[in-house]
Amino acid sequence: MRVAATSSGRPHPSTPASLLGTGILFAAGTAAGALAFGMEVLESTWFEYSWGPLHLSAGTSTLFDIGVYLVVLGVSLDILRSLGAQVDRHQQDRDSTEEEARA
Repeated sequence: MRVAATSSGRPHPSTPASLLGTGILFAAGTAAGALAFGMEVLESTWFEYSWGPLHLSAGTSTLFDIGVYLVVLGVSLDILRSLGAQVDRHQQDRDSTEEEARA
């Protein structure tokens, strides 16, 4: 299995499986996290954080959506990677049969 490389030639740190796992953790964590605070599953809550001029506000629904996005992205990349592997395999088979025909 080949690992995607960055422009500097080093392996890219994220894989489809890590995106998929992170997305499932985000989605399941925000869905079940409300239970830890005595609320219903998937009940939305807003968090606000201020530090000087910086003000950050995020809802659990936003975090859930990010998790679902990562799951979809991970599955899509995994499907594309497996389709690319099939194309490579077919090309190698075709090349080997052409070499055998020449010999």
